[in-house]
Amino acid sequence: MNLSSIDLNLLKVLDALLSTQSVSKAADRLNVTQSAASHALKRLRDIFQDPLLVRDGASMVATAKALALRDPLEHAMAQCHALLTTGSGFDPAHSSQVFRLAMSDAMTIEGLPQIVQIVRREAPNVDILVQTGGPVHSCRLLLEDQADLALGVFPSLPSGLRSKELYRDQLVCIADRSNPRLRKGRLSLKAFLESPHVTVTPSSDSGIQLDEILRSMGLHRRIVASVPHYLAVPSLIEGTDLIAHSRHKLLDVFKAATDLVQMPVPVPFEVPDLVFLQVWHARKELDRAQVWLRQTVDRALHTASKR
Repeated sequence: MNLSSIDLNLLKVLDALLSTQSVSKAADRLNVTQSAASHALKRLRDIFQDPLLVRDGASMVATAKALALRDPLEHAMAQCHALLTTGSGFDPAHSSQVFRLAMSDAMTIEGLPQIVQIVRREAPNVDILVQTGGPVHSCRLLLEDQADLALGVFPSLPSGLRSKELYRDQLVCIADRSNPRLRKGRLSLKAFLESPHVTVTPSSDSGIQLDEILRSMGLHRRIVASVPHYLAVPSLIEGTDLIAHSRHKLLDVFKAATDLVQMPVPVPFEVPDLVFLQVWHARKELDRAQVWLRQTVDRALHTASKR
């Protein structure tokens, strides 16, 4: 293949097509018409001698060859970006960049204040745009280049995303101090299973699927309320016989009501730690502004986790 005969702008189109698996979404990302994106896909199919994206019902899916292209393409795009920005550097003190973060509602209380404090001190002209949602939604924002960085617990990561551990937390059970099933500030397994529970919806969940584990052991709990995030849980528990699980550090940061009791989740297995990550797309791996952002988040949440 003669490289001089190839329009290298097509690589950017290919990156958008493979990330979104949609001609219309790729066109929106690239700010071009859908017709232009379709024409580019046709040219890419000719170059690679492969359909790359094929129709599957109402959606499109990547072919095996397209999937094999994703990692080398992401690496090439990152290298190109690094080459073009070499020498330009990134000066946070004078930058007016907008960084887009994706995180849960709880993370906006637990970690965002520390991040903003550093940004205001070191990059006063930088703006932070926060979008909230669970891990699936956050990953989709990264893949579609609608967010620069996502923070939280991610049970799994799609291809093309990179991550770094920030800190760990523990899942705990909470109940009102007056709960009649408490014995010396604890619940037995029997009392735990008999109690009415509040839980967080699966799309925003902690990443530890208690109900799936309990079902596999032939155990079941009664869920009477399902809420979209952990911030709603403490006020629902206070003054009732309801119980729930939450996170130890979050309860401390949130200053949960003093009438609540924290205890280990009374289940017959070891509950693993919750691993909090910062996640980004490979295309931003070498971007100097993005590297500064990730280092800033690392510093901020390392400090927050020690409190």
